[in-house]
Order: sequence, then C-alpha cells, then structure tokens
Amino acid sequence: MQQKLKCLIIAISSLGIVSCASVPPEKVDERLRAWQGLHIDQLITYWGLPTKQSQVEDKRYAEWINKSSEPGNASVSIGTGSRSRNSAIGIGLTLFDLGGTDDACSRLVTYSPTGTVTQISWQGTNNYCFEVTPDFQKVMKQQKN
Repeated sequence: MQQKLKCLIIAISSLGIVSCASVPPEKVDERLRAWQGLHIDQLITYWGLPTKQSQVEDKRYAEWINKSSEPGNASVSIGTGSRSRNSAIGIGLTLFDLGGTDDACSRLVTYSPTGTVTQISWQGTNNYCFEVTPDFQKVMKQQKN
C-alpha cells in the first residue's frame, strides 16, 4: 500500500512540474512586443523571410508561419510462447505515429509604408512561438559584441 502511495505522489508531482514548464502567453507577448517600433528589415534579418506578405491601403503585413512535427516513436516487440510440444516466436513492429506532437506558430506583423513595425500578433503553441521568436535583448547584445 505504501509503495502505491509513493508512486501516486511521484506521478502527481511530475504532472505539476510538467504543467509549470509551459510558457505563459504573457511571456510570448512580451518577447514579441520588444520587436515593435523597429524596421521590418530588422525583423527579416533576424527572423528570416516571411512566409506571406500583403498590403491593404497604407498598411502592410508580413506573416511568419512556423510548423514543427515530432513523430511518436516506432515500437518493436518480441514475444515467445509454448503449448504442449509446440513453441512460437512472434515479432511485432509498429511504424505509424504513436502520439507525436505538432507545434505551430503564426506571427502577423503590421508595418507602415516607411517600414516601421506597428503591431505584432501571434497564434499558436505558446512554447513554440516563444522558441521561434528570437530574444530581442540577446540579439542586440550579440550585435554589440
């Protein structure tokens, strides 16, 4: 009974730690806000070429769409069995996805005719959007060195 209780406590603790590891949306907003006010060319330099660009009247838009797909693990199993005088060996192989993850991030940048970034909005997985958006402070620090 004590062993089961220990396992339950460890499982609940692990779940709590994993849930804390998620980047809150406010952190993603903060990282993106740091890039506002810069010239669109600076974003292109550090973010790469946008996936899409468009213009509606005097507003210009650039959108970066990032996707990541991590497949689940393939599995192999080997089993043996016997009955009476007969014995057998079985091999199983699973090649399809076993619960992989798909991450996506769309960052829409609005900029003026002069190229000044006026707004950045995002949609997608918090952790992934945080990961694919460079940290402005680190980029500027590296640029000075």
